[in-house]
Amino acid sequence: MLTRWKIAIVTGLFVVGALSFLLGLFPTFAGIFWILWFTGCGACILALVLTVLVPTHRPAVSRPVASRSAVRRSVTDPPVTGGPAADSATGSADGVSRP
Repeated sequence: MLTRWKIAIVTGLFVVGALSFLLGLFPTFAGIFWILWFTGCGACILALVLTVLVPTHRPAVSRPVASRSAVRRSVTDPPVTGGPAADSATGSADGVSRP
């Protein structure tokens, strides 16, 4: 449920945080400065946490579909041997390949 509304919720939290910080700058709100300050900090931190933890909602149409042959091929193919990674023991120590 939250993935569908992620962008709106995160944007709203950043707006609440910004408004709290801006309202805290006015002398009229000096009495509740720390409440506004911690509200702004909490909203921004929660927005950052939700941005990282909640997956983005993507409709099924935009998701890539793996073909069965590609999946079957990746499972049945033998691992790749040889090449520059396999020759690292005989290669130079500084990583420069020489003929």
